[in-house]
Amino acid sequence: MSFSQLKPAEFRLALILAAVVGTRMLGLFLVLPVFMLLVPGMPGYSPVLAGLALGIYGLTQAVLQQPFGWLSDRWGRRRVILLGLALFTAGSGVAATSETMMSLVVGRALQGCGAVAGVTLAFAADHTHPERQSTVMALIGMGIGAAFLISIMVSVPVASAIGLKGLFWVTGALGVIGMLLVINTPGGRPPPGDVVQEQSVPSGIGPLCVSVFLLHALMTCFFVVIPGLLLARHALELPQHWKIYVPTMLVSALLVFPLLRLIAARQREKESIAWAFAALSIPFALFSLQLPMFALVSAAMLYFLAFNVLEAMMPSMVSRLTRHGGRGRNMGVFTTFQFLGAFAGGVGGGWLLQSAGPEATMVYAALVCMAWAWVSRLLPRT
Repeated sequence: MSFSQLKPAEFRLALILAAVVGTRMLGLFLVLPVFMLLVPGMPGYSPVLAGLALGIYGLTQAVLQQPFGWLSDRWGRRRVILLGLALFTAGSGVAATSETMMSLVVGRALQGCGAVAGVTLAFAADHTHPERQSTVMALIGMGIGAAFLISIMVSVPVASAIGLKGLFWVTGALGVIGMLLVINTPGGRPPPGDVVQEQSVPSGIGPLCVSVFLLHALMTCFFVVIPGLLLARHALELPQHWKIYVPTMLVSALLVFPLLRLIAARQREKESIAWAFAALSIPFALFSLQLPMFALVSAAMLYFLAFNVLEAMMPSMVSRLTRHGGRGRNMGVFTTFQFLGAFAGGVGGGWLLQSAGPEATMVYAALVCMAWAWVSRLLPRT
């Protein structure tokens, strides 16, 4: 995987799209580390409703991914991305002015209506040679990873200074920045002759859809439970949570690309999905125990490393399994499951937290990881 192999136009497009995706995902990620600790005072609060508010954007994202992908195959990628970012910005404004949990749920749902993740990936694939698509996808994945890392670094201090409402105003501003970037993006229409082709979804995408569903369900569940555990077990107040997140994310960011190069060189992507989910089960199991701080940091580091490997690897696998015609639709299928997972993780994590407690929730998450690691090893190679 070498960025020097990209043509200048491909590299420029990849950078712009990475920035677009990164600013939008930063707007979503900013609230994750602090949300469950900042909403208990809001009228109508309950852990279940808070989990719903945290994950509801995933449901509206999932519902609209395929319609947006279908529309982008006919209307053009750039127009659809602009529409989605406008909806995301409007939802941020609704969330910022919310006075009750239910109105906050509505704002988060409207944020999710900006369902352009699949369209953006299709946009990148349209204008990249097939042999270089994995490199472009990795660069866009770096934008998502950078957004995740930046959100972990700045979310706590920014939330401490301006509160949850202020965070939502920041997310709205990021949506506007994303729109300005898209306006200056070259291209935007699918390749000629491919616009109206209808193709079935390749069978190999199915396991990847399940994998991304589980990955994002577990990620949302992680942030439903972990902030409260840090406070309850280690008396780690919100302004100190960066001491856990930032070092672990930085180390994982340094390790993820050497791992991706090794996986690609050995052509072991399918097996790597199983091993990554097996690795994810370890930190979840450890989080259910009374860990000293150094063990907690090590577990978090393993979690973020496995997460980032899967997040960067799977979109390029989907791209290689599909053709140009209908790519927006097929990417939409993949990202539909991604955001359904975020919704399921928020609602399910909130319900388990309320009914079974944080330790049991982490045990269930570990069992899910191990089960899918075992099943995915048994699936035929595609």
